[in-house]
Amino acid sequence: GNEFTEAMQRGGFLSRNIKIIPEGEKAVKTALLSTPRLMGKAAGTVLQPFQEFFESALDVAGIEMAKALEHIATNPQEMAEIDQFVNEFRGMTSTAKLGVSPNWRAAETASLLAPRYNRAIAALLFDVFKGMNIGHAGVRARLARNGMARGVAAVVAMWVALGFALGKDWDEIKETLDPTGNFLTYNIFGTNVGPGTKVRSVIKLFAESAENPEDLLKLSMENPALRFVRGNLAPVLGSSVDILTGKNYIGEPVRDSLGTFVREEVVKQFLPIWVENVIYEGGTIGQRLLRGAAEFFGGRAYPETSWDVVKRLRDKYAEGKDYSDLTGAEKKALTNKHPDLKQAEEAM
Repeated sequence: GNEFTEAMQRGGFLSRNIKIIPEGEKAVKTALLSTPRLMGKAAGTVLQPFQEFFESALDVAGIEMAKALEHIATNPQEMAEIDQFVNEFRGMTSTAKLGVSPNWRAAETASLLAPRYNRAIAALLFDVFKGMNIGHAGVRARLARNGMARGVAAVVAMWVALGFALGKDWDEIKETLDPTGNFLTYNIFGTNVGPGTKVRSVIKLFAESAENPEDLLKLSMENPALRFVRGNLAPVLGSSVDILTGKNYIGEPVRDSLGTFVREEVVKQFLPIWVENVIYEGGTIGQRLLRGAAEFFGGRAYPETSWDVVKRLRDKYAEGKDYSDLTGAEKKALTNKHPDLKQAEEAM
């Protein structure tokens, strides 16, 4: 199973079967929980068909992968390893089967965002390196290495092909292949778009840590490890950190006014990410729809930053020259000549 399935089941926050006013419950508890229950039930009713499609897609993927790999197994132990690989590859794992205690599972749920998914991806990455030092590995490790190698190669090949189809030149495409920069991210109509997945996040974490290891000692969001951890906090714990620091994960204020607090720490907690992106992140109708569609189908999409705007305008007005090669006087003349560039630089 996965967190989405669990939330939709009987007793889960998004279950349609949850009772808003249970019989025999104390009035104080009912008063405190009736509104969250109502919101969860309403959201669950809307999300039900999407959940069924989501689970069906995962089921079919798992069955077909198992059928395709079944011939590799020569004994029950290897078949069990194939099953575990298939689950890890889909971002699913059974913590109960692994022997994790109920109390520890509850602690993970309270502190981490999608702990089962994170555990499955961590196990998959661990399998990639398993057995390398002794020169041999089991079925699961071999499958993990082959799967990751082919998967990364396929994604990069498709990414390069997509870049050329979008009219990007090789220098632009090459920039997006650097894990320390805008890794696997294209600017499309003023919106940054790219694939999601935890694997991409982990690759970027390792690359940024290797490039600037001294940042790992900083107690700020300049620390890539700290950013990674904060981005994976469960809603309640994440909101607590937001309130204590006064800023959310990307540095926006969360308690400078009552309206900001309600929007950032109450409303957004009950919205799917793609819905939140469309409603709150601004932009034109086309940009909102692009972001919503990309997020809905598992990608990443967010408005271009002020630096993105400046860089795009500088490249445009430099007319084929490298902006960094221009003299100070040429750069100043370019800024004075184009009001939109001047405004963008001031905003940045």
